[in-house]
Amino acid sequence: MTNATLVWGSAFLAFGPLASLLFGIVYQKAQLVIVVTTSAFFFLLSTLGASLIWIVFDAIGIQNQPMVILLPGVFFQFLLRCAFVKIYHKVEKVIEVSIDHHEAMQQQRQTTTTTDGNNNNNNNNNNDTTTTNNNNTNNNNSDSALLRLELNDWACGLAAGVGFGGMHAVLLYGTLLATESRNLGTLYQDACPSMPGLFLSAWNAFFFSILDIIWMFLTFFGMRRRESPGTEEFGRGGRGTYLGNTTKSGNLALAMVAVTHVAASMATTPNYFGGGCRVSLPLLAAIVAGTVTCFIGGVVRIYLPADQKRRGSTTHVD
Repeated sequence: MTNATLVWGSAFLAFGPLASLLFGIVYQKAQLVIVVTTSAFFFLLSTLGASLIWIVFDAIGIQNQPMVILLPGVFFQFLLRCAFVKIYHKVEKVIEVSIDHHEAMQQQRQTTTTTDGNNNNNNNNNNDTTTTNNNNTNNNNSDSALLRLELNDWACGLAAGVGFGGMHAVLLYGTLLATESRNLGTLYQDACPSMPGLFLSAWNAFFFSILDIIWMFLTFFGMRRRESPGTEEFGRGGRGTYLGNTTKSGNLALAMVAVTHVAASMATTPNYFGGGCRVSLPLLAAIVAGTVTCFIGGVVRIYLPADQKRRGSTTHVD
C-alpha cells in the first residue's frame, strides 16, 4: 500500500485550502452553502459540455492533441462560470426586492404601533406593548441588515469559487487519490521521475484551486461591471484599482479569466514529455502568482459595487 504519509500529505495539499475556506468561513452561513452547492453543479455542467465535444473529437480521430483536450474544458468552464454569475445576479435582485418589501412592511407596522401608543399614552399596558413591538421590529430590521451584508460579492464570490474549485479538485485529483491509496506500490510518471505521481497531481490540484477562486472573483467583478458599471472617477485611484470600474473594465476582467485559464492549462502540457514537471510546475506557479497579483493590483479596492460598499460602511448591527 502507498505510504500513508504520502497519501495524507498529498490530500491535505490538494484539498486543504478549499476545505479550510469551506468549513472555516462558508459553512457558517446557510446562504453561502447554497452558493457552494450550486456553483459545484455548474462545474459538473461544464464537464458535461466538454465531454460531448471530446466524444465528437474522438469520433474523428483527433482526441490525442493537447489543445483539443484542453480548449473545450477551458471554454465550457468559462461559459458556465459566467452563466452561474448571471443567474446569481438575477436571484440577488429578487432577494433584494423581497428584503425591501419586508422592511417597508416592518416600517409601516412600526409607524402604526407608535401612533396607537401615542393615542393611549396614559395606559401603561399599552406603552409596554408598544415597547415590545418596537423591539421586535428592530430585531427584524437587524436580521434584514445581516442578510444584506451576507449577500455581497466578496462572500458569494468566495463561496462560488470554493464550490467550483472544490468540484474541480475532486474530479482532477480525487480518483487518483482513491486509487493510489489502495495500491501496493508508489506510482511514478515519466513526466517527473523523482516525484511520486500522487504528489505531482496534488500540486496541480492545489494551484488550480487557487486559480478557480480568483477566476470566480474576476467573473463576479466582470459580470457586475458589464451589467451596472460604476463611474471612472470611482474606479481609479492607485494600486488595487488599475483595471477601472466601467463596462470595459468588466470585459477586461473576463478576458483575463479566459487568457490565464488557457495559459494555466497549457502550462501542464510539458508533462506529456519526460521530466516535464521541471517546467510545468514552476510555470504554473508563476501563472498563479501573476493572476493573484493582477487581481490584487487591478480590482481588489473597487471589487464591491458602490451600493454594497456603502452598505458595508454605513450598516451597523447590534
